[in-house]
Amino acid sequence: MEALHKAYSTKGVSFYYVLSREPHPGFYGFVQPDSLEMRQEYTGFARAELQSEIPWIIDNMDNTLQKTYGGMPNADFIIDSDGTLLMSNEWADPNKVKEFLEDRFGPSDISDEEWEKLGQGGMAMTGNNDEVPQMEVPRLALTPLEVKNLNGNDSLPFSVEAGTLPTGVTAEGKSRLYLTIRPDKDKNIIFDREEPPINIQLSDAKGVSFGKDQLVSGKARRGSDTFPHSLGVIWTADEGAEDMEFTILVKAKLGTEGQELTEKTAKFLIAGPIPYGETEADEVPAVQFQAISQLEKLQMAITSEGKVPMSLETRIERDPNDPQKGKIYFILNVDSDTGHKWNNLAAAPEIAVNAVSGIKLDKELLKAGDREGAEDTDNRVLSVGFTLESGSNEIKFEVTPQAWICNDGQGWCRYFDATYEVTGKF
Repeated sequence: MEALHKAYSTKGVSFYYVLSREPHPGFYGFVQPDSLEMRQEYTGFARAELQSEIPWIIDNMDNTLQKTYGGMPNADFIIDSDGTLLMSNEWADPNKVKEFLEDRFGPSDISDEEWEKLGQGGMAMTGNNDEVPQMEVPRLALTPLEVKNLNGNDSLPFSVEAGTLPTGVTAEGKSRLYLTIRPDKDKNIIFDREEPPINIQLSDAKGVSFGKDQLVSGKARRGSDTFPHSLGVIWTADEGAEDMEFTILVKAKLGTEGQELTEKTAKFLIAGPIPYGETEADEVPAVQFQAISQLEKLQMAITSEGKVPMSLETRIERDPNDPQKGKIYFILNVDSDTGHKWNNLAAAPEIAVNAVSGIKLDKELLKAGDREGAEDTDNRVLSVGFTLESGSNEIKFEVTPQAWICNDGQGWCRYFDATYEVTGKF
């Protein structure tokens, strides 16, 4: 959209991003905002990620703007100056927006090759580096770690923040730690964007072992890089350890606009208790969802009749030490966009599983953990261990999620279930 904004803003077209309710609260630790101030904070994360000149509109807490234009969570629409709705897509489609604008206002002068390249977007490249997009840092789920400056009284042009997920993010009990390097806004500090601006060396680790000892940031694709960079690293707790401690050496190429950028080196001591994850029933802690979402999806087809206000996604994780074994994760979502919520007072959701062929499952009934509060819309992630049958390269099993769901707007709470056939090939 940034390219279209630049191409058509001189022709009287104004572009805006709209932030309304979170369609999937709980993803990456982003809960549903309960105030305009919290939505403003989320807008800041989005601006840091997109690095766009397009201004933002924050919808009111009743989501009036979103409801007025269809209520979909990721729509785009074009409105004439007199308020006439000229075009809308239930799911945002930059290609359709570009086509409409070119038909109405003339060519954008954006070549097909450039348009395809822009579609790869993103604030920082996430290829051969350790950069984690700001919107994917599960900030609310992190346990903060203490950061001690080892550089005396030297004034630094950046600050360091550290936080970690609990153990158990992966099946092997590993976790992920995030180091955020934040430029000093008061000094108008910018990072270099001609090459990856940040290099972090980890050393002297006590209580934990890291997957690597050097982290490299991505680089900004466009504009002045005045935004924080978050780098992630996998770690494993040493047996019996209660605390972690390690040293980082940060090398950052930065400076002020119009001046030659130079490399600044600083050393920090990071320390804190190791947060050991706890699992309720068969439910996976929400903070692990980021790791689960990277796993392979299995094919699913609903076999029961009737529409239910919830959906299911299934992913598989094979044990690297024994490919015949592993875990299957079920990600259960309630249709919050239309006002539905889990009824925690009745019972926590359950999932019945039945192996059909090629696979053995450790359990036949999975139970979610209890939740505080009468209702909520957070995802439920449940897991079950599996073993492939000898010689099997294709699996099939049935899944039946069962849940009590409420709709406050319509004034009811009901029991729902649905059956899915799940298949996969190896």
